[in-house]
Amino acid sequence: MKDWMLLLPILIPVSGALLVFLMPKDSRALQRVLAMLFSAAALGMTIILYGRQMAFNLAWAGFGIDFNLKLDSFSSFIILVAAFTFLTVLYSVIYMDKNRRERLFYGFTLLTSAFVSGAMLADNLVVMLFFWEGLLGLLFGMIMVNGNKASSTAIKALIINGTADLCLIFGVGITFWQAGSLDMGAINLPLKDFWPSLAYILMMIGAIAKAGSMPFHSWIPDAATDAPLPFLAFIPAALDKILGIYLLARLNLSIFLMLPGSNLSLAVMVIGACTIILAVMMALIQKDYKKLLGYHAISQVGYMILGIGTALPIGIVGGIFHMINNALYKSCLFFTAGSVE
Repeated sequence: MKDWMLLLPILIPVSGALLVFLMPKDSRALQRVLAMLFSAAALGMTIILYGRQMAFNLAWAGFGIDFNLKLDSFSSFIILVAAFTFLTVLYSVIYMDKNRRERLFYGFTLLTSAFVSGAMLADNLVVMLFFWEGLLGLLFGMIMVNGNKASSTAIKALIINGTADLCLIFGVGITFWQAGSLDMGAINLPLKDFWPSLAYILMMIGAIAKAGSMPFHSWIPDAATDAPLPFLAFIPAALDKILGIYLLARLNLSIFLMLPGSNLSLAVMVIGACTIILAVMMALIQKDYKKLLGYHAISQVGYMILGIGTALPIGIVGGIFHMINNALYKSCLFFTAGSVE
């Protein structure tokens, strides 16, 4: 079954990014208008798709690797994060006015929105990895918008997230070996034996690293001082948190069968609890407002991981609720930091 509308949350921002990149460097007003129009159009499409149930299936590379997208009640709610793209672009029209790489920032912002939507809609593990790894390069590019002074932070983010993504790739490989399928909706592995448990741990590392949990967090406070401020409101505070926690929730809800009170459940909750306490203690001693917000954003991930780690419906719902809650208020707090700055 093919429902081509599912491609639009991906294709609309990609098209906008390509047009922005093709614009002459001195046409800054046109670049801003294009970024705002295409981010608004992508948001409008996600609103239209909200609450619908549909799927897009296309034979892709063989060996079970099909370009499968699926929209359900969970993903249709989560892809509304396109609102953060529009608000970030709107804010950046003023904030990035004196930045010589403004065009790159708008293009990378639109591409990031497209890849996040693709990762959330993916119903095949390899398709999810395709979009997930694309975000790694975009993360590096968006930090580098601030020039060579941000190069060390960009390389650090690339190495930390790249290592975690490598764990995710190995986890997907083991999951395919154990389940015999790459279809995310058809996998439901019980976490009783060694190999499924190892696959879960590796994929969980990829998810919590994307969310910015400890011990994969150290690039975020550095980015608070080196990267453009709208980047902080857009990726570490909003999209990365949402995407990482979304994948962790999918692991617990459908791909793996985790039992409350199991050893893996307790391990995930311990990671969440440690992240809450240690990161907020670091936030308490900061003198720089943006670094304080960076550490506080890390601590809030701990609550989400702790809730999902319970493997209880109320805990998972609480983690997902705080995922959206934190993205909203933390983005606004970073925007206020930029206004003061």
